[in-house]
This record gives sequence, C-alpha cells and structure tokens, in this order.
Amino acid sequence: MFLLFLIINLLKMNFMLKYALVESVMTNDPHNCVASVSSPEVKDLNDVIDFMIAEGTGLTRPQAMAYFEKLTQTIEYFVGQGHRVITPLVRVKTTISGVFNDKKDIFDPSRHQLNIRASAGLRLKELPSKIKMEKVEVSQQAPAPELFIDGSSLEVNLSASPGGIGVLKGNRMKFDPSNNALGIFFTSTENPADETRVRVYSGIKPSEIHFQIPELPSGNYTIAVKTISKNGYSIQKGELKEIISF
Repeated sequence: MFLLFLIINLLKMNFMLKYALVESVMTNDPHNCVASVSSPEVKDLNDVIDFMIAEGTGLTRPQAMAYFEKLTQTIEYFVGQGHRVITPLVRVKTTISGVFNDKKDIFDPSRHQLNIRASAGLRLKELPSKIKMEKVEVSQQAPAPELFIDGSSLEVNLSASPGGIGVLKGNRMKFDPSNNALGIFFTSTENPADETRVRVYSGIKPSEIHFQIPELPSGNYTIAVKTISKNGYSIQKGELKEIISF
C-alpha cells in the first residue's frame, strides 16, 4: 500500500521553486544580479513524518518514526565504520584533514580532524530537471545575505567554526548592533525556536559583516540577518539559503 502510494504521489508531484534577483556582490558591474531562492519555511523532521503518514499511505506516526530512525542508525553505522554510503537520496563518506609529519605519525585531534561529507544522490541530482521555476519580486528593504565564509577553514556556505571569525556578504545588511532585536542570528534546523544572536561584531557594512561565530552545539543551522525597515517601525529579515553545519 505504501509503495503504491509513493509511486502515484511521485507522478502527481508538482515541483515549483520561486526565486528572486538581487544585486551581485561578486562582480564590479552594478547591474549584475544573482538568483536568491525564495524559501519561506524550514521543514523539519515533523514535517517529513507528517508527509510520510499522509492519507493513503497506510503508515502510522510511530511506524514512520521507527523506519526513519532505523534508516538513520544504519547509515550512521556504515559511515562510522569508514564505508562510503551511496543511496538514491544522499551520498556520505568520511575524510580526514590535517597534515601528518611522516608515515609513523598517528591521528592527533589537536592537528587532525575527522569529517563527514555528504552530497546529493542520484534522485536529488535528477530533481532540477523536474522543477519549474517562478520569478518573484524581492522586497528592497529586506537584507539579502548571499555568502558565509568561515575564517578558520575558508569554506564558503558549508560549515562554521565555533568561536572563530565569520564573514557574511550580501546586500542591505547594515544594522545597529546596540539593538538586540537586530543582527545576525543562528537557528537550529532541528529546533527553529532555538535562535542565537551573534554578540561580537568587528565590522558592519551593508554588503559585508565581520563577526565572532557563537559557540553552538554540533548540528545544522540557518543564518539570518535582521535589520530595521526604512520607516523604523518593523524588522526585516533575510536568510542565507544554504544550511551551515557546526
């Protein structure tokens, strides 16, 4: 029953992605623009489970949670054993970064780091060809963060080093740091209500902000910038479309 529902539902799915154009900070031409994906919501595990147990699937919430947990544990086990895991949805592997002095050297957490790398599987790689695009207008008052650079690893839009220096690039991002309602905010994707404001800033410009990355637990986070509207009455929020891992 569940497999039949999935096949029928997949055939009926209408993938629609909305995007807006914002000024580019990567070129010298002031007319150049880049696309910013308009994503009004963050979908968490509850949303995934709700979709899985929709009418007609024959699945209950406990069953769906159990299946998801078993799948997660299985992938964790294989990755923890050093295997590469390749599924239609995602590909996961482990890598080790850092320099070893010679062939007799051993792993030292102070000099080396074990990393978990994930990339799109075949189903996600094929998804762009099925998505319809719709252009929308972006509010010119809203901040538009585009790039997050981790000062420790120099990675862009991937990860953050707690306590290190971060750089956020974009447009219309200037704010008053003395106003605690404004600034850069990190929010856990697992708990959208858990929002942490950046407290230390070393440079705030409309197109670039330098700040100290907050000490946060390991996990995935969204980055948002909150500024005040031109009339001074409402808070404008802009969110980086990529998810950042700690």
